[in-house]
Amino acid sequence: MGSTDFAIDSQDIRFVVREWLHAEQLSQHSRFEAFDADTLDLMLQESEKFSAEVLFPTRTETDREGCRVEDGRVRMPKCLKGPYQQSYKLGWGSLCSDPDYGGQGAPVTLGLAVSEATVAGNQAITSFFALTSGAARLILSFGAQDLKDRYVPHLLSGRFNGTMCLSEAHAGSDVGAALTSAVPLGDGSYRIKGTKSWISNGDADLVENTIHAVLARVEGAPAGTKGLTLFAVPRVHVKDDGSLGDSNDVDVPSIESKMGLHGSPTCVVKFGENDGCIGWPLGGEGQGMPCMFQMMNEARIGTATIGLGIGSLAAQNTTAYAKERVQGPHITKMSDPDTPRVPIIEHPAVRFNLLQMRARVEAMRALMFKATFLLDEISVTDDPEMQASKQNLVDLLTPMCKGWCTEVGLEVVQTGIQVLGGVGYTKDFPMEQLYRDLRVAPIYEGTTDIQALDLVGRKMMQNQGALFVALLQQIGEFLPSLGEHPRLASLGKIYENYCDTLSDLALGTQEVMQIRGIEGVVLHATPFLMFCSSVTAGWLLLQQAVVAHDRLEKLKHEHGIGDLDTAEFLKENPQARFYENKLITTQFFVEAVIPQYEGLMAAAKRRNYDPLDIVF
Repeated sequence: MGSTDFAIDSQDIRFVVREWLHAEQLSQHSRFEAFDADTLDLMLQESEKFSAEVLFPTRTETDREGCRVEDGRVRMPKCLKGPYQQSYKLGWGSLCSDPDYGGQGAPVTLGLAVSEATVAGNQAITSFFALTSGAARLILSFGAQDLKDRYVPHLLSGRFNGTMCLSEAHAGSDVGAALTSAVPLGDGSYRIKGTKSWISNGDADLVENTIHAVLARVEGAPAGTKGLTLFAVPRVHVKDDGSLGDSNDVDVPSIESKMGLHGSPTCVVKFGENDGCIGWPLGGEGQGMPCMFQMMNEARIGTATIGLGIGSLAAQNTTAYAKERVQGPHITKMSDPDTPRVPIIEHPAVRFNLLQMRARVEAMRALMFKATFLLDEISVTDDPEMQASKQNLVDLLTPMCKGWCTEVGLEVVQTGIQVLGGVGYTKDFPMEQLYRDLRVAPIYEGTTDIQALDLVGRKMMQNQGALFVALLQQIGEFLPSLGEHPRLASLGKIYENYCDTLSDLALGTQEVMQIRGIEGVVLHATPFLMFCSSVTAGWLLLQQAVVAHDRLEKLKHEHGIGDLDTAEFLKENPQARFYENKLITTQFFVEAVIPQYEGLMAAAKRRNYDPLDIVF
């Protein structure tokens, strides 16, 4: 591969899915019986091929052509129409959706693996898949049967797309300040009136219709989020036979001019400018936010996938460039003017940066796949206690995935640009577009600061910290197993110190609360999220390292390889080399990467409250 080609770490994805999580075992349950080991392998292979051959060639053109509003419709880049239709024809756009309505019913673990590839292929088009599937699941969960039959099959076929409409220009993340109104019409429907802003894919000529999930306040409902109700609002009415009827008084007057992600229109959507917009409730009155949280949490995991997919592509492209780019002599031969120039991958500083990128990507992948696999396990167990325990961990991991993975993905791309040097800043290489496209991910679906508030202000406080204590207990139960692996025992002791620091910081929140109140607690919430997420990812990488260690030792035993012969064996055997590299990457993450995030907690450790005290 070259530095401008499509590439993701297929080998690590398969290791995570098959050797660490053993996701093929999900096929033992009737829900996923079609997704055995061979099927998983085939679908991973085909999704990567589709992303490389169909999606990736459109990435640059999508960015340069962009979207525009013309004759009341959003006109998408022409190059996207074919890939969009192919995506749904082949089932990629509805992979994990309900098979009773046209979806494939795949495990979300497989969905994540496919999404990592498709995001790397073209982030813009995959945003349609996530939002549309999420809107379909909202309707299936909370809508009347008529709405399910009328909308969901068309959403999952790609004929319609879906959105989530929360934000308004004056409110942003303050959803409870929404002014969009809903008036009951006496037949179960409501007249909707208001304007929503920053609506991803609020319209597109790729589809015949758009089904909006809209939060609005019914007359007489209380202020704040408790007074909001969720509605399904089509752009165009849908007749009983599935054909389109009259317009529903939904208009997109403009789209945002953005830094990046030019192939995904961010729209202003006006509902009921002529008092003719009708919507139907999803869930009961006043239950809008609890219902919408289903789609929001799904969207947060989906947004985290952007950090992973783009970060992985950036790491692969940067490594390829470092192998191609010849510059300067080797550091050990600097004094010899006649020494040949070497690829920059031979330079220690470049190798340090490449390993930083790789370690962060593998850590993101571990965190993300753990979360999705838990969701699959929840869906196949009938044990309420087991479901609750796993759901608690998912609830804790969700803000970590969304907040940490999007920020870390950016860090990976930034490092890649630095390795490429001046050319990384040019449009000749994909890095500058990757950065611009990814930059929105830490903002989507609640900024990183909001994810930190969710983690520290809600999840850690829940049930007197029971969720957090349970996480630390799981980590503590795992750590002794590292002592059985000579190469990992000392690493486990280093890692244990981070856990102690994390525990001390969490326990110290009560004291901080007494000194500076809730302001003091949340002041350092974002650094805490970054540190806590890195420690959690480190735990998961150490689990993977145990697997890699055992697999490597088994391979050496099978080939009769002693310690003195290991170096040569690693050169000759790609699988053994992969396991060795997994051990090195984990060690580097624990020893060199986690401390970078621990350093962010210096102000919290010192109980520094200067940001609260300074007068701006």
